[in-house]
Amino acid sequence: MHHGHIVYRKSRFEEVVSLILLLFVAQALPAFSATSSIARAAESPASSSVISLDGDSWLLAPDPKNIGRQEKWWEAPQPHAKPTKVPWVIQAVFPNYHGVAWYWRDLVVPANPHSGGRTLLRFWAVDYLADVWVNGKYVGGHEDGESPFVLDITDVVKPGQSNRVAVRVLNPTYEPIDGIALMETAHRNKIYPYTPGSDYNHGGIEDSVELIVAPPVRVEDLFVRADPKSGAIRIRANIRNASKDTVQGKLLVSVAPANSGETIVSRQLAREIPPGDTLVEKELTVANPRLWQLNDPYLYRVTARVQAQGKSSFDEDSVRCGYRDFRFEKGYFRLNGRRIFLKSSHTGGDCPIGVHVPHDPGLLRKDLLYLKTMGFNMVRFIAGVGRRYQLDLADEIGLLIYEEAYGSWVMGHSPKMPQRYDASILGMVRRDRNHPSVAIWGLLNETTSQPLLNHAAAMLPKLRPLDDTRVVFFNSSSFHLNQQV
Repeated sequence: MHHGHIVYRKSRFEEVVSLILLLFVAQALPAFSATSSIARAAESPASSSVISLDGDSWLLAPDPKNIGRQEKWWEAPQPHAKPTKVPWVIQAVFPNYHGVAWYWRDLVVPANPHSGGRTLLRFWAVDYLADVWVNGKYVGGHEDGESPFVLDITDVVKPGQSNRVAVRVLNPTYEPIDGIALMETAHRNKIYPYTPGSDYNHGGIEDSVELIVAPPVRVEDLFVRADPKSGAIRIRANIRNASKDTVQGKLLVSVAPANSGETIVSRQLAREIPPGDTLVEKELTVANPRLWQLNDPYLYRVTARVQAQGKSSFDEDSVRCGYRDFRFEKGYFRLNGRRIFLKSSHTGGDCPIGVHVPHDPGLLRKDLLYLKTMGFNMVRFIAGVGRRYQLDLADEIGLLIYEEAYGSWVMGHSPKMPQRYDASILGMVRRDRNHPSVAIWGLLNETTSQPLLNHAAAMLPKLRPLDDTRVVFFNSSSFHLNQQV
């Protein structure tokens, strides 16, 4: 008894037990904290990531005897390989060389944070034929010098380790290599040696390469059409489910002014997404939309986000668009109903040193700015698509685009002519159909070859399902097909 209170003293045994308990709790707290952090991280939304592989970390070697596949050059760079950059052209490193060449790049691939996620390689343009290996395994190829392609490399990459990418590129010559001859491909007016008025025969990895780390369900393609009369934006999203199971997914689509970014309208829809590709269509309406016009090229940004039910991972894609209407009516070209006189120049998009790939992208941007300053309201990309950043700039400054692809000019006849022509023209349409500046697709120019003329004349039914908003020109020097067109 002490001052009216009972004083209780722990026994030695109880003190020891208390100390053990305190030590146990102290040791458990960091683990508990770490576990909680992992749980929170797992619950946090995780989006796809895109990692640029552009730059000067690549090696390049010519293969003039076409022995690289036989000798398995994909396994390691050859002793005669030289440093190069991507995007670039073979001929800037090996002047006057045409034929087969090989690229190599070693890179560390990050771990995929998405359950069942996919790791992808995207090539925006390889001219002309590409074959790709990763860590000694063939992962796919692509034929066509201007259109992008994506390869799934999930099953061959080693996350957190060095991975070797090897790319075999065939820059065709007059004599066939593996059955491919320059004049029988979608080649524009490429020749060698160079003479004025033609295009030098360039080739290689001519646009960006990207590593994509994505969940199994992603937005593979997004196409939007804005109707200036109703304010409606028709959205067509191709959703790709790379897993083996059907998933319950939700798609969120939204519209915002491109220059400020605040969402002005959005909708969410639930959808069952089976393995493979699923086309989802939705319409959003913007009240009192601003038109895309030459003197006020107002742009909107449309975003589509897809997420599997119960998953924190999501994939998102967005494109810019504009409310505008192009048409020929009563013999005149009209933009948004207003008759305008088209003042157009044309460009081959070539430049010093890199031929089709400028050492300074600002050179090709300046071309368009100078055209606008001089009073032109349109530019024709003749027999070759514009660079992606050129079309972005045209959208922003209000410059109309008349676009053609490599296949639009004098492709020689061969058994593969129809599929090569279709790949060239339709590849252009798929890549560039969201640009509000693009007003005209050109199918053909300066071509008198009867088989190609006949094939191009029948192209419209294939093109219209991909895009029904542009004028399509069949502009060539033969007139006997006018009644068919």
